Amino acid sequence: MDLGNQLFLPSATIWAFLPMIGTLLVHIAFSAAVFNDASAQKHPQGRLVFVGRYLWALAVLFGGVFVAATYWLMHHSTLSKD
Repeated sequence: MDLGNQLFLPSATIWAFLPMIGTLLVHIAFSAAVFNDASAQKHPQGRLVFVGRYLWALAVLFGGVFVAATYWLMHHSTLSKD
């Protein structure tokens, strides 16, 4: 009986979940940051590009860093300045 493999399997599943937990935390942090930034935005029309702050935060929560980068491009980069 090889006890080494039986002791390694439970710890292997824990190590497999760590990247997923890290990704989830990054998504939540970026979503909260976008929500806070969108709440503080002052646009001439009084609203954000395309959707409101709740939908931007939800999109970043599910889309992650790439959606957050899109938000930044639309609201803070020199591309967004008229």
